[in-house]
Amino acid sequence: MPVEQLIEAVEASAQEKIRELRERATKEAAEIKQEVESTGETIKSRLLEAAKKTVEMERFKSLANSREETKMQLIRVKDEMYKKSFFEAQKILSSARGNARYENIFRNMLKEVVLELEGEEIQLHIDKRDEKLCRTLLPELNSNCEIITDLTCSGGLDASTKDGRFIVFNTIESRLEKAKGVLRPEIFSILYGGQGGV
Repeated sequence: MPVEQLIEAVEASAQEKIRELRERATKEAAEIKQEVESTGETIKSRLLEAAKKTVEMERFKSLANSREETKMQLIRVKDEMYKKSFFEAQKILSSARGNARYENIFRNMLKEVVLELEGEEIQLHIDKRDEKLCRTLLPELNSNCEIITDLTCSGGLDASTKDGRFIVFNTIESRLEKAKGVLRPEIFSILYGGQGGV
């Protein structure tokens, strides 16, 4: 059910509850009115006022509950769409090695980690499928790095200093994970027309 229909349905339900409450209150007020006619105008006025307050309180509670329920449903729908967009992105990125531009992508990712750890003894952690490409590109950087094929990833690489003090995560998966937080407002803006986050 689209979000707009969901909101309309919740609002219609709230209006129906309000109508029922008003009818019940009117009936109760009529009964009270009959009872108090013989007891004087002061008591009658107080009872009618109490009945009105009860109706208003019930109406307010009903509207507040309906709005909160609608808000929670909208949050769930937005979150599902957000997760689905990254799931689709992961599916597309999982075939990155088959892309003609993958060599340049890997080259740039390799440069980034080497620059990040410049001056250190670097260990490159790569997927076995990227070993030949990595060995081909490494001489361009004039860097003596140890290559370790201990990753399974969609592409990219991680790097660490030989002593393990520093680690740079630069796989496609790690980049996508970072992007989730950074791009969240932009994704929600695209999905919901500038409404921003949740």
